[in-house]
Amino acid sequence: MNHPVIGTIRQKLYDNGLLPLRSQAELWDRLLAQRLELIPALMEETKIDCWLIAANENNEDPVLHSLMTWDRRTARRLTALLFCRNARGGVDQLSWGMPSDEMARYYTPSKQGDESLCQGLVRLFGQYDPQRIGINISPACGGFCDGLSAGLHALLQEELPAEYRGRLCSAERLSTRFLETMTAGELHVMETLVEVTEDVIRAAYSRDVVRPGETSTEDVEWFMRDVLSQCELDFWFGPDVDFQRQGLEGMSHSGVIQPGDLLHCDIGVLLKYIPVLTDKQWMAYVAPPGEADAPAGLHKLFAQGNQFQDITRQVYKAGHTGNQVFHDAVDAGKAAGLDPQLYCHGLGTFGHGPGPIIGRYDHQDSIYPRGELPLGMHTSYALELNVRGPAAEWGGQTVRISLEEDIHVAQSAEFVHGRQQKLIVL
Repeated sequence: MNHPVIGTIRQKLYDNGLLPLRSQAELWDRLLAQRLELIPALMEETKIDCWLIAANENNEDPVLHSLMTWDRRTARRLTALLFCRNARGGVDQLSWGMPSDEMARYYTPSKQGDESLCQGLVRLFGQYDPQRIGINISPACGGFCDGLSAGLHALLQEELPAEYRGRLCSAERLSTRFLETMTAGELHVMETLVEVTEDVIRAAYSRDVVRPGETSTEDVEWFMRDVLSQCELDFWFGPDVDFQRQGLEGMSHSGVIQPGDLLHCDIGVLLKYIPVLTDKQWMAYVAPPGEADAPAGLHKLFAQGNQFQDITRQVYKAGHTGNQVFHDAVDAGKAAGLDPQLYCHGLGTFGHGPGPIIGRYDHQDSIYPRGELPLGMHTSYALELNVRGPAAEWGGQTVRISLEEDIHVAQSAEFVHGRQQKLIVL
């Protein structure tokens, strides 16, 4: 395949240091340095004196994903990273069992000889004397502070002296705050990645790709995957394409696209070396022969989708809990005459990221316990929602407008790179 969008996307990636892959790897090392600068303040905020992240190869703690250099993307045999507050008021970054010149640029190798993990920990704990030793053992954070395996947890309980066992505590707030916070450098990468995600969608929503009566939803999905592959990008799900059709209730997730169909896609893009992800849903209308535009009723419903995005962003504030944002947004949407649903999630290092969950598609109410988490400052989310209503031109049939845009929360919630502002007509 030699589609013009491939050259466009690759040039944007080159211009922003994301291609060639060597440049991307070098950029990640600079971004890792920025990410590590977050830890001292977060350890002070959460009152953790030592953060221990340990994992066996092929059974990694999710937190490791954002702490490894480009050449060491998984644990090696048994690996541990330790962040220890020192007497100077700073934090020492230590590695245990991770031989790598790249890793040694950021972490001081601390394993001595053939000592076991717990022998090494006793030695280091004796040096730093941490009173609260955070480990990732909380099941309440959606897996983002639950990465210490049962076997390694048992090992700590069996082999650490009682003095140190009694100082172990859950690092759930530290882990969540660290993973949900985006640095300025990572946000710049996300801006580029969101822009090229939109390029992929626009290319797919064209008559070059969609030939009504011939092209299936699967064909469009594979076009997107092929574009990503040729741009040295990847996807973390899907991409998924479906349609709504006059006279056919609900959404069809497979089949041949016909004139008059309302298309919807859901796509999430990722890079090879930098853990920053996107997640977007856009919609398009396939105009039948002789029509140059979509029915006015579909445009009206799409505008309501944009309206609900604006309503939600107004209440999407750092410090508010996920449940508070959900109810404030949905209640305001209903008061404005909309029929809305809201189901947002953290985004960045992971597609379905840490932090609060704000509604679920199958549970439009408060979520416990993660809905009670507060939105952090300098965090990114997938603003995912839909509105529904009757389309007069479709005989009053209920149509759903499903949209998803990437937003960043600081003093306000802003789109990372704009949004779809009108229904695409092809």
